[in-house]
Amino acid sequence: MPKQRVLASGSALHDPAASAVSRGIRSLAVIGLALVAAVLPTTMAPTMAPTMAPTMASAAVVTTSPAAAAPAVAASVSGTNALEASDPAPTLPDLSGLDYVALGDSYSAGFGLTPYSELPAPGCFQADENYPHLVAAEFGLGLTDVTCSGAVTANIIDTPQTTITGAGTAPVQSDSLSADTDIVTVTIGGNDLGFADVAAFCVALSPTGPVLGGGGVYSDCKDYFNPDQFIDQLAYKLETTVAPALANTFALIAQKAPNAEVFVIGYPAISPDIENIPAAGCFSSALGTGVPPFPENAFPFTPADTAYLHQTEARLDAAIREQAQAHGATYLSTLPLTESHSACASAADAFVNGISLIPHVPNTPHTGTPTPDPDIDLKLGVLHPNPAGVAFLAGQVTAAIRTAFADQGGGVGEEEPSGAPSEPTTVAPAPSPTSPTADAARLAATGADPAAALWTAAALLAAAALLLAIRPRRAAVPRATGAAVTRTPDRDE
Repeated sequence: MPKQRVLASGSALHDPAASAVSRGIRSLAVIGLALVAAVLPTTMAPTMAPTMAPTMASAAVVTTSPAAAAPAVAASVSGTNALEASDPAPTLPDLSGLDYVALGDSYSAGFGLTPYSELPAPGCFQADENYPHLVAAEFGLGLTDVTCSGAVTANIIDTPQTTITGAGTAPVQSDSLSADTDIVTVTIGGNDLGFADVAAFCVALSPTGPVLGGGGVYSDCKDYFNPDQFIDQLAYKLETTVAPALANTFALIAQKAPNAEVFVIGYPAISPDIENIPAAGCFSSALGTGVPPFPENAFPFTPADTAYLHQTEARLDAAIREQAQAHGATYLSTLPLTESHSACASAADAFVNGISLIPHVPNTPHTGTPTPDPDIDLKLGVLHPNPAGVAFLAGQVTAAIRTAFADQGGGVGEEEPSGAPSEPTTVAPAPSPTSPTADAARLAATGADPAAALWTAAALLAAAALLLAIRPRRAAVPRATGAAVTRTPDRDE
């Protein structure tokens, strides 16, 4: 099938009278580039491909409550009604000394928390108190943590990973698995979808747009990725690229760790579903007045994009669940329990960081990601779980491990026959990806390929110049002249 493309026309003009607008646009370009440099390893060059938006059935998944987890972990999220449960914790045999291997990307690694270790390689930004470390400490497990910010499924399967700083190379994660492995946790797939470019594209100048991507001709990034019911670039990529990669990943984990309990942890919500959007909306500018101090944890996405991105997250959640369970793993869907704790929520309630710009501090490591503006950094951990969010994830995993090993009737460490994975645990229905109650945003992954970041820098700066040129005469420019969409009606052509 030939690639489909969205073509945007326009030229960059310089208007001395628009200096204030120009500074704002350049600053937003800084945010977009920094998101790519600090959030994901791969630059997504999406190809417009026709696809009917899939109608996915509600998935059966595990949604355990932190109240059933370790007291130290549950205490950090206690008092949140949506997360409380009355069921007592199951009786648990002694798990100390079991072999626990943690795999995955920045959501497993704890990107944004400090201090960081240099494991498994410099530049992985693996936090000393990520959820694998909290879980291992709770049970006294022997932890091998190979999580690394920026990881994609290939880095679990067979490809060493150049870390986001370029300072090291992380080994293939699945090489840490063996028949002696007792417990595996993994969070993966967001980077394969390419959310860094999506997030950068969707940063908006105002609640009504325009967005940074596409040369300023789109009021919402949904207009680009999902212009009608027959075209959805992210849904198409999820179906044709991400889901098969997830299937290969979980199959390999089951093969290399045939006697392990495998727990696949889904991504928490970056944006709320419809029920949890405040009356005033979620939008807030990352620039504020344009000079420091900048707003903390901003949410610069339009209402339409908040809904579209959450719908995409729900689709990703369903795809990970389907592939995990098909390969004998227990899937922990965190999306339904965090929709009221997104980056749109208040500081007291949020489990996920918004977007924060900070002044650059020379010679100070682990404080921010450099941007094209030498005086401004992007705070580490944007669109990633904050300490409360990491504690929540640890609570979910802890509760699932308690349930899984209690269900074994005390048979800790007993081997299951190779090639006969245990039945996946299914408890509560996940939100339907096409349901109007499952529409808002997430999917931040991790890290950055330096070459990809440079490519995106050029694109973003060009887009900023174009937006400056067209902004004073925006009303006079018909939308059709800004972008022409070419598509093939038959996917099989």
